[in-house]
Amino acid sequence: MEPAKTLIDSGSSRNFIDKDYVREKNIPTTKLANKKSVIAIDGKEIENVISEKTELQIEVEGKTLRCDLYVMPLGDTEIILGKDWLDEAEPIIAWKDLTITYKDHTSGKAATDEPVIPKEFADFLDLFQEEGFRELPPHREEFDCAIDLIEGAELPKPAKTYPMTPLNRKLWRNTSSKN
Repeated sequence: MEPAKTLIDSGSSRNFIDKDYVREKNIPTTKLANKKSVIAIDGKEIENVISEKTELQIEVEGKTLRCDLYVMPLGDTEIILGKDWLDEAEPIIAWKDLTITYKDHTSGKAATDEPVIPKEFADFLDLFQEEGFRELPPHREEFDCAIDLIEGAELPKPAKTYPMTPLNRKLWRNTSSKN
């Protein structure tokens, strides 16, 4: 594939690819279980703008990495490499010359042929796949237990909630005000 117009952006937490570029190059994508929102550079939230992602091998100045890229409209830029890529690639950027190099990582231990996941966990790989989170586990009656409620008892006060994104806070307020 020919070079793409790419922006390296340390202010972007993820990697993104332009929706039109994906269609033009017939890049296969995967639908996300839930649409994702983005906080734009101006601090405003763009709700449900991301519904798919792709995985590509990206080569920058001789270093190739496999990257997840979220598909969304990017305008004039075809790819944004964000913090995900920066953390993985660890580039050395010479701002004056506008060049990118990488540390020589040849020192250290040689790689082994051992799998990344220990053998004793191989039977459980399916538990950690993204597809497994889209459905409830099978019903198991032997584990059911009753929770007896006391009529007229006062409900416990809710605990302080954890910090939420603007979208989550809005959804929580809407849901809690209806109930």
